[in-house]
Amino acid sequence: MKFGRALREVVRFEVLYKLFVLCLVNPAMREIYQTYVSSVGVSFNAQMLGTFLNLKGGLLFLALFFLSALLVFYELSVVVNIVALCREGTPFRLRTVLKASVWNLGAMRGPGIIPAALYYVLFLPHVRLGYVNTLVPSVTIPEFIFDAMRRTPPLGQIGMILYNVLVYAAFLLLLFVPVRMVLRRERFGAAVRGGLSCWKQLGALGAAQVIAVLFIWNQGMTEIARFWRRNPLENSDFDGNFLKFLVYSEAFRKDLVYWVLMAVLLSAGMAAFLYVVLRRLSDKTGLHPTLYPDWQGDGGVLLAIAVRRLKGLAARVRAAFKKKRWKAAAGAAGLLFAAYLVLGLWQPPLVHAPLSIGHRGCNLEIENTVEAVLAADADGMDYAEIDVQLTADGVPVIFHDTALSRLSDASGNVSDYTWDELQAVELRDEYSYPGKTARIPSLEEMLRAVQDAPNGIGLLIELKGDTLRQEQLAAAVTALVEQYDFGSRAMFMSLDYYSVLSIHAAHPEWWVGYCVFGSAGDIDDSIWRYDIDFLAVEESMVTNRLVTQARGCGLPVYVWSVNDDEKTLQCMEMGVVGLISDWTDTAATVEAYEAAHSGVEYAGRDEVPAQDTARLQ
Repeated sequence: MKFGRALREVVRFEVLYKLFVLCLVNPAMREIYQTYVSSVGVSFNAQMLGTFLNLKGGLLFLALFFLSALLVFYELSVVVNIVALCREGTPFRLRTVLKASVWNLGAMRGPGIIPAALYYVLFLPHVRLGYVNTLVPSVTIPEFIFDAMRRTPPLGQIGMILYNVLVYAAFLLLLFVPVRMVLRRERFGAAVRGGLSCWKQLGALGAAQVIAVLFIWNQGMTEIARFWRRNPLENSDFDGNFLKFLVYSEAFRKDLVYWVLMAVLLSAGMAAFLYVVLRRLSDKTGLHPTLYPDWQGDGGVLLAIAVRRLKGLAARVRAAFKKKRWKAAAGAAGLLFAAYLVLGLWQPPLVHAPLSIGHRGCNLEIENTVEAVLAADADGMDYAEIDVQLTADGVPVIFHDTALSRLSDASGNVSDYTWDELQAVELRDEYSYPGKTARIPSLEEMLRAVQDAPNGIGLLIELKGDTLRQEQLAAAVTALVEQYDFGSRAMFMSLDYYSVLSIHAAHPEWWVGYCVFGSAGDIDDSIWRYDIDFLAVEESMVTNRLVTQARGCGLPVYVWSVNDDEKTLQCMEMGVVGLISDWTDTAATVEAYEAAHSGVEYAGRDEVPAQDTARLQ
């Protein structure tokens, strides 16, 4: 009964707190943040940090960061107190626990608030074991970083193992910090020291039980992730477009059901985890809940006055709405709101049909080689994405990394070698393609090879390399595409906006895009003013909000790298029309989706993107 009540009370509180965060806290913090970012200009990619490298930006960042820490700690305080009280069989009211948990915020005082904030806002949401919260549900490292490590065996994989070992070792060492900060009102440093002593006091059996619960939690979440191979909903998805998503987006409806189920499951899981922890700790360490339900002195008087005033205001509002004129006003407001919803539900058509795009050619051959691009063509991909940078003598070549070391025995960077010297470099990837070798192709060689490709695959050319030579690179790429008359089968993108802008200025008819892996400020509030034909974003950045607003502005969204059929389907259900993937199976997934959604409206459906100038306004 005690455990069952703990589950019910925690889930009940979590529902209320999620509504509070999603409806009030998130919009308020978002508005404050966006107001500042808009005043200084939204920045993307490597320029993000510069947004806050000033006094005003730094103070705002710190204020929002510490406020987030307090809100996360408060949520965990309420949950810990509820579970502790239920376990001991102490009668309580939720209102009393809410008041007491405000008093617990005193543990977040002094210099210790800095490491405490890092722990609650960044570390725990990254680990996602035991403790969960609503404001910052997760903190993830972009997949392309881990992808780069996986592509660098064995050092990259050893680094991933060491990283995971260190993260989970730190989590175990700091496991009892939230419990001690809540039940003992200890500051972060004292809670760390006390938490380490808790492991000694638990003994082998108690420690084994706690670790077993964490193992079951981790395995359960792993299996759920394998089953539900989709990006979860973000807090930003619960905004003014919620009803539109619900009506139009099959993906949103699926993901909303998943979000609700996971919210309940994670809340119940946290309650169960804390119940086991507190059961062991209270017997060994004397950790018991101590509630302070009433404010003392003048504080209590002021609180009582505020409560009476709010109750009086609520009573007057109820009385006013009983009058006929207020009923009429409420009815008119309801009709206007209904009209707004009907008008707001209109969904503009997609700019063009979905495209399958092979990442660095495809994963059937060594990346960024002629062989990889032709393999993507043979398997029916629409385009192959390739990375272009300049040699020391100004020749555009196809290679992703700045350094040559990952795929060859050569040292130094691509830009250190002339084209003649690079031809002697042998590419190998013994981990993925044992025994295979290849060479670095020039862009000219790639264009010649692809011109006669059996299925007419196009090229998505990403401009990379030295930022100081981007103008030179753009000019060289433009000249070669002109020379081989390949503009109708080419698209261009870069992390450097001015590179694609220069190509667009020379050839407005060519299809150019801006590649984004992160932004300071909401990407969907600023990017629409950019002179581009499509937006390419990292997989974790794709949300219903982003794609819906892009669609309204007639801007197609491409996503990289999507290597799972479920996530591919989810992206297309959202309205993404460019799927950049390592796997050529994506082509079949895209074709099957198109066949099942033949009624979807496209603007310029029958034209290749490079020729599609029908932009929605």
